[in-house]
Amino acid sequence: HPLFQALRAHDYASWAQTLLAERRMAGFPPFVYQALLSAEGKQESEPYRFLQQARAAALALGMPVEVYGVVPAAMPKRANHHRAQLLVQSEQRKLLQEFLRVWKPLLDALPASKVRWVLDIDPLEF
Repeated sequence: HPLFQALRAHDYASWAQTLLAERRMAGFPPFVYQALLSAEGKQESEPYRFLQQARAAALALGMPVEVYGVVPAAMPKRANHHRAQLLVQSEQRKLLQEFLRVWKPLLDALPASKVRWVLDIDPLEF
């Protein structure tokens, strides 16, 4: 494995270049910019309903960002709350920021009395 070879050779630069090449091919940061909308609710349908509405609002804007589908969180249920996520990304930070400026007020206007949600810019994990 390239990581172990680099560690044995004390060659951080080589390992970093390999990792960056993999991330570029996969379309991961730092080659794209992301925002993650997470939601949770006591009923399983609540976060999914909210995130589907958020996704529809995002797509209706017609802005040049990628809006992925709603998926369960890595831990879909925690402390009796069901959790789901929606990922948005762009290859240009400025385009993502412009999108978020328009999308955030729409999120605030969505009916979410039974849902707690968080918008994470440049998420570390999802």
